[in-house]
Amino acid sequence: MMRHLLLPVCLLACCLPASAADEAPPRCTYMQISTLPVRLVGPWLEPAVEGTIDGTPATMLVDTGNYKMHITMTGAIRRGMKLHKTKRSVEGFAGLSDLFEVNLQDISIGSSRNSGNTVVDVIQSTTSAPVYDAVVGAPFLLQADLEVDLPAKRLRLFQPRNCDTEPLYLWDEATGMVPFVAGDDYESPNPHFTVTINGKPVDAVIDTGAPFSILKLRAARRIGIDVDGPDVKRAGSMGGVGTESVRVWKARVKSFAIGGETISDAELGINDSRISSSSELLLGRDFLRTHRVLFAMSQKKLYFAYLGGEPFSPKPSLEPWMLEEAENGNPDAQYALAARYRSGTGVARDEVLGRVWLDKAAANGEPHANIDRGTELVKAGKYPEAIEKLRKGLERLPTDRYGALWLYLARTHNGEAALAQTELRTSLQKLDNDIWPGPIAKFYLGDFSASRLLDSAGANKDLARTRTCEARRFMARWQAAQGDAKREEPLLPKADADCDQS
Repeated sequence: MMRHLLLPVCLLACCLPASAADEAPPRCTYMQISTLPVRLVGPWLEPAVEGTIDGTPATMLVDTGNYKMHITMTGAIRRGMKLHKTKRSVEGFAGLSDLFEVNLQDISIGSSRNSGNTVVDVIQSTTSAPVYDAVVGAPFLLQADLEVDLPAKRLRLFQPRNCDTEPLYLWDEATGMVPFVAGDDYESPNPHFTVTINGKPVDAVIDTGAPFSILKLRAARRIGIDVDGPDVKRAGSMGGVGTESVRVWKARVKSFAIGGETISDAELGINDSRISSSSELLLGRDFLRTHRVLFAMSQKKLYFAYLGGEPFSPKPSLEPWMLEEAENGNPDAQYALAARYRSGTGVARDEVLGRVWLDKAAANGEPHANIDRGTELVKAGKYPEAIEKLRKGLERLPTDRYGALWLYLARTHNGEAALAQTELRTSLQKLDNDIWPGPIAKFYLGDFSASRLLDSAGANKDLARTRTCEARRFMARWQAAQGDAKREEPLLPKADADCDQS
């Protein structure tokens, strides 16, 4: 990958030359009004800031791609919030999610506080359980000029005065700039700007919530990228807000240009989301981890400075920042590192080292790590230990559907069938139970027959094989938990035949 940056560097301190006081125009001043430390959270190490919700500490995702503030079901369930169903929905990569409303008395983020009765929307459906309690969207983040500096793990807010025409080159690094315009997305001030991919213009936004930069399928086709071509490969699926997952491809492009910077031989994500946003490209955290970015809302300009690394690397690797986070005690990074070593993603596969990092993450309270360890303990027949780990994980992550299934199995094996039923039904009532693996829970509770479960597993064409595999395996485990080994036995070979791995 090659990159070029053609623009000069200028520091804000040199805005104006010395001149007679009575002839000089007002001097440009750029006042920093707030700094928000960023913490990297969850399996994908998403940027979050700390705040409070009705006096309780809250972790809030920083998401410039979101059009407002939302509470997650994780945040709502952990606080026992009284939710009110609405007739509205919110759109995401994975389709639509119904919205609830909740009345809050106090919300704070950093030094900003909103007191008094406030109605806030709660997102019901996401394809995976969010570890954060709320999502802070563009309207809050872009009230002032905003610097996003993920390598330094900070956000800074600035208030300009008399700087309408002055270049805001804040950094020592060579700095580029592109003008932007307000988008027509519903209620969102997130600015749109133009980049070029293979020499063709593409409408883009910065999306701190996107794990990597994503080109919409219709835009890819418009600029001549064939997802069935030799330079494009399937890369699984992705989810988010909504009830399903969408297909993802990775495409090699000859050039990506923004302002005066050109990146050659880049790899971008493509998905077939039908989301109605007018932007064609979400410039995500792969770009932001190698650049500082300033949303100069006062000037309608976006400034950016390259800091090193490969923004759109076609080769997965273990990034130094992730290892540093893990070694410095971030349990979320420890879990992410464990997943890398156990799967061989970006590193040589090493089950022993993966287990070391998983145990560290679990000991430090990371909920996914505790749910994973609990799952392993169920498979090993160590049911009391499994229950302890699974409960610890679900206390932090009550919306994890797989964790709820494994806790049900552990309880049932442990002679606590009635409690297992009660816990699982309570969990199901709080969540959108149509989202996979909700149908498995319905089967466990007697609400679905085996045939209806398998029909649900095959409903999504792209995921039918994987889900049918899961369904058959969980059916076999259920029968084993009931003590029916004879009925379990014929299901396991069929489940193995339907799966890519045993």
